[in-house]
Amino acid sequence: MLKAALLLLSLVLAREASAQAPRCAAHERELSRLIGLTEPEAISALEAMPGVRLVRIAAPGAPLTKDYRQERATLLIREGRVVDVTCG
Repeated sequence: MLKAALLLLSLVLAREASAQAPRCAAHERELSRLIGLTEPEAISALEAMPGVRLVRIAAPGAPLTKDYRQERATLLIREGRVVDVTCG
């Protein structure tokens, strides 16, 4: 019984910690500033943002997975410049 209670408590605490962790969406206002930057400049800026752990790069209209990852930012690049940035 005690083991089950401790397991349940650890799951609840882990879930709360995950909910409080910074995510890409916390930087929503800053993302528009990346439009027009070169790919390396934008990647560098994203890597400095807490909560952004994955950066996905694609061309506008390219097929992308629909899975949502709260720690991922997607850069849409046309002719070497960022044209859009989204989270997920």
